[in-house]
Amino acid sequence: MSDEEYFQTINEWHKQRIESLQEEDSWLSLAGLYRIEKGEHAVGADSTNDIILPDRVAPYIGTIIRKEDSLTFFADPEASVSSEGDTISEIDLQVQGEQAPTKLRHNDFIWYIIERRGDYYLRLKDTKHPNFSTFDGIDRFPVDRKWNIKATFERFESPRTVTIPDILGESYQDSLYGTLHFTINDQEYQLAPLGHPDNDEEFFIILGDKTNGKSTYDGGRYLYINTPNKNSVTSIDFNKAYNPPCVFTDYATCPLPPLENQLSVAITAGEKMYENSIE
Repeated sequence: MSDEEYFQTINEWHKQRIESLQEEDSWLSLAGLYRIEKGEHAVGADSTNDIILPDRVAPYIGTIIRKEDSLTFFADPEASVSSEGDTISEIDLQVQGEQAPTKLRHNDFIWYIIERRGDYYLRLKDTKHPNFSTFDGIDRFPVDRKWNIKATFERFESPRTVTIPDILGESYQDSLYGTLHFTINDQEYQLAPLGHPDNDEEFFIILGDKTNGKSTYDGGRYLYINTPNKNSVTSIDFNKAYNPPCVFTDYATCPLPPLENQLSVAITAGEKMYENSIE
């Protein structure tokens, strides 16, 4: 691939990234996160509800009932709540995970259920969120092919555990199947990727480096790369490093770089700090 073709590939990737953020069900539209305990929860804009939504929602739109790990929504007939274009009165809620969540809609709002370490939350999105009117793209470093770096994957004999902190001050554990080894300016570095080298097409990397808190987000950046080939080789293209959703909203629960992924070098590639960040 020529340099011109490579630059076009990265620029197209970034264009698609920006376009995805401008869709109505994106991180820019995130407007609320509400924990759902076991029991019944009245939902709506009125202050008497258990889950109080923004004023543009009807005073009462329905009730969520949680029984252990099952959740059902009962809509108020006067509120006009829909799922996949059909008005609903009662619906079992599929939680976001391996399958797509059940998405409900009322006026300009979309919501669904997510699970975080055994707890359930209602994630609310506003398709008319003010973020859309202020969003004008994301600045980034100039595309430079030198940041597309060959890496060798060293597989562990057996999976290890890696601790991933998050923006809420909590942490969770994930499986680590090996480490990526690569060189920058004749210095050797390594990263701990998430994902299975045999079962997944891509690794997910939560990356920290010396640009964080300066030209990039202080909570690090994210990156997807191809899993290694049969020779245990892949490439890390830092030109595709991107901001986590926490730069756009207070309501995301972003994982932060683990200790294994705090690089002692400035990665001057990929997205810079989002100018309209909440930080």
